This record gives sequence, structure tokens and C-alpha cells, in this order.
Amino acid sequence: MKKIECKPLAEEHLAAINKIAMDNYKEEREYVPELPEDSEIWGNRFFLEHGYGVVALLEGEVVGYLCFFQPWSGAFDTEDSLGTFSPLHANGAVKENRYRIYQDMYENAARYLAKNNIKGLGVCLYAHDEISKKALFEYGFGMRCKDSIQKLSEFHFSEIVNAELQFKELEVEEFPKLHEMRFALHEHLKESPCFMQADADDYKRWITKVDEGDRRTFIAMLGDEIVAYVDIAEEGENFVTVHPKMRNIQGAYCKPEYRGRKIYNDLISHVVDVLKQEGYEYLGVDFESYNPTANRFWGKHFKEYTNSVTRRIELWCKDYSE
Repeated sequence: MKKIECKPLAEEHLAAINKIAMDNYKEEREYVPELPEDSEIWGNRFFLEHGYGVVALLEGEVVGYLCFFQPWSGAFDTEDSLGTFSPLHANGAVKENRYRIYQDMYENAARYLAKNNIKGLGVCLYAHDEISKKALFEYGFGMRCKDSIQKLSEFHFSEIVNAELQFKELEVEEFPKLHEMRFALHEHLKESPCFMQADADDYKRWITKVDEGDRRTFIAMLGDEIVAYVDIAEEGENFVTVHPKMRNIQGAYCKPEYRGRKIYNDLISHVVDVLKQEGYEYLGVDFESYNPTANRFWGKHFKEYTNSVTRRIELWCKDYSE
């Protein structure tokens, strides 16, 4: 094939990359028809002023793009350095030569990122785009997160199994009742095979964000004991999740001693009924793919449509500061 040329993102590239973004979304909908047909894909003008972007050109025509946010400290557990992320709408490529396009774009972008001491990298890809995933897997990336979706009309849980369960939506002032369970989840994610770096200060910041956020929390109770909870938010981690008919699971936990009794099935069934009554049509969830408990449960009931992959660049091998 002819040589692919990579250049920094510029104003004249925006129309072409926005078309690629739409084409790639339509491609994923062929595999996951549960995705809303009328999702509004965010444009990429943001990255002209507030990030970094590279485009791939073949004979002068834009065939791909890869954009990243401004870096921040501690991204993807890189406590001692900077990291950055390319969200779902911020990368894409035409079908023809996609493997080569993604590898060339990453090689070009990574050179710039390494020069700026950015070590932690994440890229959100469509789950069924096996070509792009393979291109980055072979360049040192591994999977970290998934976004999944389901139509509320397609949830077919059996009738409530645990008749003694009681369900309730917590008031904001009741959120502290879940601090112990949230801490248990925080500790769980530090263990094998997750190994998510976190300390007491991380937990305090996270719990403050949860308590002060706009999420709704539903609980399952046996007598006076809260045994499971699920957090529901208006938005998730990508443009699909901001659909007006969609709500998103942003946190979930069931006490270990109550697992295996389908308590969580019952709680989700209750939440689905509530959301249906309120006029919603879709429910989304995002989770770490290396969290086996989450991966197994959500995989049974939702259709994944993104895979986020990450990599850490070790800069000891060459001085990129020049």
C-alpha cells in the first residue's frame, strides 16, 4: 500500500474525522443493535485547543484520527507520572487498511506523548472492531474497561427469587449508610487480579464525590440489613451514555456472604421496573474487564460495545526530552 502520512490535527480535518466517527458508530450498531440509532456523536473540535490529535492521510485523504485529552497526574495508576486518554469519539479509521492506520497513528502520537513525559495511555475502542484492537494489542496494550448496554424491554429476569427482600431508593442524606460497603468495594479492587492502586486519601476523595454527586442509589435489604446496592447516573463514560432515554450504572456491590442467591438479579429487576415506569429505554454499565465478579455478572445481561485498552510507556530506554 502507499505510504500513510501522519500530521497534527487541524481545522481542515474536522469534517472528515467527524464522518469517520459516525461511520464507525454505525459499524458497531451492526453488531450491537441495542445501541440507540439517534445517539449524538460529540465533535472533535475540543482537541484542537484542549488536547493533542493526529490524523492519518493517504494520498491527501483523511483515513484515520487519534486524539488525546490533556494529560493529568496519576492516570491509569501511574502515580509518579502523567497519563492521558482517547475517548470513544476521539479515534477512528476507515475500514480499508485499518490495522496499519492505527499502528502508524499510535507510533506517531506516542513519540509526541513520550517527549512530553506522558507514560500512561488509554484508548477506548469499539468492542467488535477486532482490527483496531489487534493493532494496539500488538503494540503493547492490554484491556482494562468495558462499556455495555441493554434495552430495558430486553431484560428478562424471572420473578423475584428472594421474596423476603425489600427494595428502596435512598435519600441523599442516607448515603453514609453505604460507606462501609463502598469501602469493601474499594478494598476488593485492590486485590488480585484487579490490583487497582488506591489508598485512604483516594477513598476519601471518591466517597466525597459519590455523596455529593447527582446519582440515585437503590438498595436491597434483608430485614434491617443492606445487602446490596446499585448507583444509577444520568451519564456514563462516553457519548452513547448521555442519551435522554438512557441511564447508567455507576457503582454496584453485593456483600460476599449473600452472593450466589440471585439477590443482585432481584435488585436489577427492581431498578429496571422503576426506570421503565419513568420512561427510560436503555440501561448502560461500565466496569473493569479484569474484575471477574463484575465481568461475569454484567456479561450475562448486557451487550458490550466498547473495550478500553491501556499501556504504560517506559521512558528509561531513550531520552525523548530533546
